[in-house]
Amino acid sequence: MSFIRKIKKGNRIYLAKVESYRQDGKVKQRVLEYIGVEEDGKVIPKKTKQLDFNINKVTQYLDILTIDTVSRKLEINELLGSYSKQLLALIYSHLIKKVSVYKLPEWAEKTEIANILDMKKISAKDLYFAIEKFAEMDFEILEKMLAEKYRAIEADSKIAVLDVTDTYFNGKDAEWKSRRGKDGKYDKLIQIALAVTFNEGFPIMHKTYEGNISNINIFVDMINNLKLYGYDGVIVDRGFGSQKNIDNLNEYGLQGIMGLRLTRKIGKHYLSKIERNEIFSKVNQLELKNTKVYVKGFDYQSGRLVAIYNPAIEISQREKYFDKSENSRISKYFGYSLIYHNLSISDKEAVSKYFDKDIVERSFKKIKGSISLHPLHVWKLENIKTHIKICYLAYAILSYIEYKVKPIGLTGIEALKSLQGAYKVQIEFADNRKIEKVVTLKKIQQLIIDTLDVVYKT
Repeated sequence: MSFIRKIKKGNRIYLAKVESYRQDGKVKQRVLEYIGVEEDGKVIPKKTKQLDFNINKVTQYLDILTIDTVSRKLEINELLGSYSKQLLALIYSHLIKKVSVYKLPEWAEKTEIANILDMKKISAKDLYFAIEKFAEMDFEILEKMLAEKYRAIEADSKIAVLDVTDTYFNGKDAEWKSRRGKDGKYDKLIQIALAVTFNEGFPIMHKTYEGNISNINIFVDMINNLKLYGYDGVIVDRGFGSQKNIDNLNEYGLQGIMGLRLTRKIGKHYLSKIERNEIFSKVNQLELKNTKVYVKGFDYQSGRLVAIYNPAIEISQREKYFDKSENSRISKYFGYSLIYHNLSISDKEAVSKYFDKDIVERSFKKIKGSISLHPLHVWKLENIKTHIKICYLAYAILSYIEYKVKPIGLTGIEALKSLQGAYKVQIEFADNRKIEKVVTLKKIQQLIIDTLDVVYKT
């Protein structure tokens, strides 16, 4: 049986039609015909007078098939309605190629996405109509279904991590005022709150908010849904921290870890009672990923207030402060940060969990980077919300891929990039027969599709 194989000779990679045969009890391969070369990840067909066939088409294949396999495993397609195929095309393209809706049909012609989704043709008109219909859907149903699947995978943890990011929005129907973004620029912003699972970073839920709503108020809105989704714990940074939200945490019956700002009251009643020699000792030492800190806790508001002293941060703060002034009255608490928790664990365990919460920050980086949640230059607010939902579903697929390939030492993005060179080649013979072949896979490509249970015809 013949198949397509990559053969490296010098600095060139040739595509050859080969067949296996047995000689002296051993399986060997012979080259039947050379059919092209691969340059910069692209297949360049080669026509020769000696060959009785031509390569008609070379299309991107296994990366898209892998994404589709995971999407169907998560049953995303079943809840997207009558325009699910067009929406899936948008979602899949976010994971592979940063391309606009208008240019997506042109890109699709170079891939197997239409065949994989069983579509005759992908048109921009249908894509825009699908986006409008998607905006009318009750997304919470799909979101909750995905959350249940992820909770089943990460059954040992019912703690979520919550954070908020923002992106610029130039829409004229935003009635709120401009404010400064994290990069220092003043403009209208839209905020996206995202909750993910603690261990694997699976998305649980998201909401969009006006640019001027504080994290403290967003927290109250989000924790109610987290409770409904079956989570009984939440970890947030100090942007959410307030006395009001400590009360909300306990009133909702939720466990949590919350960063707190250093107020004058906390400094006077708690930190002032800490002797530096007492906290700066081996018994209070806790080793984190990149540093060592020192921990002391107090009973506080039906939970614990934990002071975290970091000598390295104290040095940095002192240098920064004394560059501006020689007044040392506020230097008493340099090096300290605070968290509140009401979990039935030690203070050191709570601190470790708090500093492991960067899973949601990594999730945002993937959504804003690899999945193209960039500054949004569109005018309708509903279109923005729909774009965010598409990015959310793309991340839902990516997070599952990452969970599966992590044991083989890859990230989700690395796995998909590795599969980009796994093309499908259409060959036409002189007698008008046509066959399709997938180029011979590298070992890592085969390992990825085996890990993700991807089935394809060679």
